[in-house]
Amino acid sequence: MRRALVAGLVAAALTLSACGSADDDVRRVISDNYELVSQDGDYSTYRSDDSVDTVAAIVEDAATAGRDHQDTTGRYLGYEDTMVHIVPAAGGDGSDIEVTDVRDGYDRWGPVIIPIWGAFGGGYRSGFAGGGSGFGK
Repeated sequence: MRRALVAGLVAAALTLSACGSADDDVRRVISDNYELVSQDGDYSTYRSDDSVDTVAAIVEDAATAGRDHQDTTGRYLGYEDTMVHIVPAAGGDGSDIEVTDVRDGYDRWGPVIIPIWGAFGGGYRSGFAGGGSGFGK
């Protein structure tokens, strides 16, 4: 019985360690599928021949966004520690993709996302549906 329990715990630990976080999965699928244009710390820009909706679908196949907002400028995907902004390319064909951490995303796109997602709270979960008494939920 004890060996079965230990074996089960080891198997569970190996399974969990093989899985990346949603943030890691998002960054990985973008870097594996799109051309890196520039990178500065946690902020990166990529170029794609795909449409905004196609890029968003590919990214969300890797990890479903906790928050998703689309407006006339493009698409915003929010994860626990990562934000993605996908816009039509300036030349008209394809998309430009920006990837950054949540704090920088709020600094960059706050006027668009704060009215929809709420103020920055350290990650989408704590900022949007965090604990407390239930006020504002």
